[in-house]
Amino acid sequence: MTLAIPPTENSNRARVKLLISSLPGVHLRQIQRILGLSFSSVRYNVGALKRNGEVLDWNEGGRSRLFSPAVIERDRVVYAQLRSRTSRKVLRAIAQDGKLTNGQLSEITGFAKSTLSECVQRLIEVEILTTCFSQDGRLAYQLRDPGFLLPLLSVADQKVMEDAADRFIQLWDF
Repeated sequence: MTLAIPPTENSNRARVKLLISSLPGVHLRQIQRILGLSFSSVRYNVGALKRNGEVLDWNEGGRSRLFSPAVIERDRVVYAQLRSRTSRKVLRAIAQDGKLTNGQLSEITGFAKSTLSECVQRLIEVEILTTCFSQDGRLAYQLRDPGFLLPLLSVADQKVMEDAADRFIQLWDF
């Protein structure tokens, strides 16, 4: 990912701040990898941004995620879930089919039912998914608010592809 920094703000702190606003829910190690900075430098600059109120540190599931202060809590919950490959794959499958049972999800995603149960339970707890019944009466899952979630899922998929392309380019960049 190439970040355009205004010439007056050509510092690591400005780069870190821009990355956090571009990738809501990013964590320290991701910033380190993307920007190619030392972990100490990332931690130092994020600390300064947090002290100045320019960045929020939000803990979710034992993992610290960073957000711009403009991101409201509901969006932070969704962005944090969208950072998970498993959650994205589950949500994408449900978004395409409308509602799916655990067995159907397992078949589509290739994940074990135990992995899906854990993921789906977390998505229900944070009110991204809701339960319903399939046509044959089995328990199924659907998006609670598709109008809100689908655009965010689309952006998350795009960011994942950009990150993958950037990592591939860095691999071959001599």
